[in-house]
Amino acid sequence: MKKAVAYVLAALLSILFCVGMTLLYRNVREEQALVTCTQLEVSFADTLRFVSEEDIREYLDTRYGTYIGQRLDSVQLSRIEDLLAERSAVQSGQAWTTADGILHVLVTQRAPVLRIQDGRRSFYVDADGGIFPPHETYIASVPTVEGTIPFEIPDGFRGEAPSDEARKWILGMIGMYRYISSTKGWPHHIHTVRVRGDGDLVLTIDGRTEQFIIGQPDNIRDKFQRIDRYIGTIAPSVEEGHYRTVNVKYNNQIICRQKDT
Repeated sequence: MKKAVAYVLAALLSILFCVGMTLLYRNVREEQALVTCTQLEVSFADTLRFVSEEDIREYLDTRYGTYIGQRLDSVQLSRIEDLLAERSAVQSGQAWTTADGILHVLVTQRAPVLRIQDGRRSFYVDADGGIFPPHETYIASVPTVEGTIPFEIPDGFRGEAPSDEARKWILGMIGMYRYISSTKGWPHHIHTVRVRGDGDLVLTIDGRTEQFIIGQPDNIRDKFQRIDRYIGTIAPSVEEGHYRTVNVKYNNQIICRQKDT
């Protein structure tokens, strides 16, 4: 008997809770119908500066249209979030309104891990290999790869790499820098990374005159182990500057040349 009473009470409490939530939701909707949007408040989830508050305001004014003066229940929050996600330097955006008539937008920007530059062309890539153009006034403090990029990227391109080959190359470059960052010494010793016309990557190491040819951005661990072997065992046996290039792109080989051929 006691169990039956307990079940009945539990059911009544559940019903009352649902009714209460329904009435609360209805009241909120009714309040929103009476309140209009009076201002936009933009905040950022990071410290990057690819987009500014003014950029977001102008972007929404252009792409969304009028929201100031619109009833809160008529503001299309999901559309605003979709529009923000289309902005190249924006990873995601959250939009919500509050009873005081404020439209809130929280922006999370794409975090670049590399900048790739080929003459006048330049673009950033994020950790997933996504491409987005540089900002006019803000330069992120990330490693830069320069030279002849082995694929075409139109000015202002944004999104995934335009081909499987390009995506493979970009992910390989990201993997190389992840390996460099994971080691104790290499992050402070790599001076430049350059892409030659034949597609080979060439490293310049601080304190050394040789150019280290590693070929394509693959088998990075093995290639850097060969560089370590050269610096530890071969370089000490010759005078400084004896070799101009050290080629480690072939498996189990270290090819040293006094002059480029």
